[in-house]
Amino acid sequence: MSLAVADLALAFLNRGASSADSVGVPGQMAILGVMTTTVGALVASRLPRNAVGWLFCALGLGLVVSILSQDYAIRALVSAPGSLPAGELMAWLGSWLPAAGGVATFVMLVFPTGRLPSRRWRPVAWAAILDSFALAVAAAWLTAPPGPEDLHGFNGPESFGEGLLAALLGVSFLLGVLTALAAAIAVLLRLKRARGDERQQLKWFVYAATVLALVVLIPNLPMAVVPSYLIRWTNVIVLLAFGGIPLAAGLAILKYHLYDIDLIINRTLVYGTLTAVLGLIYYGIVIVLQQFISQRIAASEAVVAGSTLVVAALFVPARKHIQEAVDRRFDRKKYDARKTIEAFSARLRDEVDIDSLTQHLLEVITETMQPRHAALWLKSKPNRQSTLAPTPSLVRETEERGRSDHLGEA
Repeated sequence: MSLAVADLALAFLNRGASSADSVGVPGQMAILGVMTTTVGALVASRLPRNAVGWLFCALGLGLVVSILSQDYAIRALVSAPGSLPAGELMAWLGSWLPAAGGVATFVMLVFPTGRLPSRRWRPVAWAAILDSFALAVAAAWLTAPPGPEDLHGFNGPESFGEGLLAALLGVSFLLGVLTALAAAIAVLLRLKRARGDERQQLKWFVYAATVLALVVLIPNLPMAVVPSYLIRWTNVIVLLAFGGIPLAAGLAILKYHLYDIDLIINRTLVYGTLTAVLGLIYYGIVIVLQQFISQRIAASEAVVAGSTLVVAALFVPARKHIQEAVDRRFDRKKYDARKTIEAFSARLRDEVDIDSLTQHLLEVITETMQPRHAALWLKSKPNRQSTLAPTPSLVRETEERGRSDHLGEA
């Protein structure tokens, strides 16, 4: 935390003196490093044998130290030359930032158990380690390493083999991309094979990674699609998305609200799709109406107001249809159960035979709740049988389902 505060102070002092956004991006990177380190420390303290916590600690600490070194060097060499000692050494240390990519790849390979999926993934793990080392070496000795342009030429030790190092840097970036893709495939394979808590943990991680991938696309979308206020907050949104990775991983490993991820995914799909659909309808109406009436009257405000009313009117029915489509595709059990209950409610209004209703109620319970046994007891008048049980076929069906579930769990 103290390193991040020091970096924010240096970034504030460097404002306007660097070709980069001295306060914005470095400060956000420092905050991201603190978030990652905090989550890693929490996981490592609770589960010291799980490598994920220690990897997050290393990743966050390396990020903060690298950003702090860059801002220190900018202060010592650019914004206030000679004000701080060892500026060139700090510039050299700050150029090691790309090496963090290999650590991030390793996190994907071992999440959530802290171990590789199998021995077959060892070459990918070694490739990630080699890639981190090669990136660090190449970036540290290049005269124009990745990072602020203000620090080019201040990388400390005298460079050698500039062409060779540049080629090594390019090959390392390519290897980093390939190992990252392989690690992403490892996560998806784990998700496909996992069951129980581990599957929910992987859902948290994949959800956060998917949100990050979508957020990174925002600056590349056409201006007509993305509102101007969203563009202004792009850096903050990207920071939150990056921070969501360690946060989701920490929640998943510590199993805090682990099974809430299904509801979160459901709501994200519904409201994300709803926002996209209504946004397209809104812009489509605005463009069409403005083209249609532009030759007659300047009624842009009326067009916008009318489009807003149309979108508002479509919100509730569109949300209902999208919710049904999402449940039908991704939550089939819930969708089928709701349809079964609706059908039973409709039959309940017309049916008067108590025996028929009892039998149908047991069938509904068996289909929606899927218990191992199902029976119904009714309080009856004297001289009448006081219990009504399901038919033998229904008992056999529920018992067979219970046995199959038990075998599946075993």
